[in-house]
Amino acid sequence: MSSTATTEAQDDYGFRFVRVKYQDIYQEYQESFGNSERRFRRGRFRRGMWATDYPTADLNLHEAIMRTTKIHIMDKPIVLSFADEEIYEYPILYLTEPGYWVTNDEEVQSMQKYFARGGFMIIDDFHDYGSKGPQWYNLYHNIKQVFPEREPVLLDKDHPIWKIYFDINPDEAPSTKPGFSADDCQYYAIYDDEGNMMCVICYNQDIGDGWEWPGSLAFASTISYQMAINFIIYALTH
Repeated sequence: MSSTATTEAQDDYGFRFVRVKYQDIYQEYQESFGNSERRFRRGRFRRGMWATDYPTADLNLHEAIMRTTKIHIMDKPIVLSFADEEIYEYPILYLTEPGYWVTNDEEVQSMQKYFARGGFMIIDDFHDYGSKGPQWYNLYHNIKQVFPEREPVLLDKDHPIWKIYFDINPDEAPSTKPGFSADDCQYYAIYDDEGNMMCVICYNQDIGDGWEWPGSLAFASTISYQMAINFIIYALTH
């Protein structure tokens, strides 16, 4: 572990986990055709796909950060959308289930502004069976509106993000997705013109599930926490 990285990761206020709230394709359908769909009665569908694993995963991650690093946690995790001006106060965001994400012009402009100011986003929890499919292409469609001239780049196992605090071999990290193995997981990054990472993307993987279910997903939970902490420390120190 690198104690230097954790020291430099501090600021005047401390770290706070921020989950991004967005409109998804189910909410869009509901708004267009009414509230008769039974699938909206329970759980995450009542809130939206952005709320998958919420709030347990967020709270558990805060606990893991406090136990394993010297990063000061300023307050409980929060949820913001790109319509909230407050979002620019936080250097790291988490967006889950991008396979269902529906963006819009206002959100795109806010995201461009956020990343131009040095913001960083972790994108997690989407998958396709076999080759890239609908969930990947939905993410790609949305992210290209934000970064029309940039492409997601595969992160290899030698990238410093995997070693900055915990020593992780992403090629051996198990997937929390049923039916998927470490061989199926892919990790991507999007960089700015200076080579600074703006997004890390976890595809065929769901590290948020590892935070939410440390008991039943013990085989993958530890490394899910370690990945998140590495991503956070890397973003705060670069």
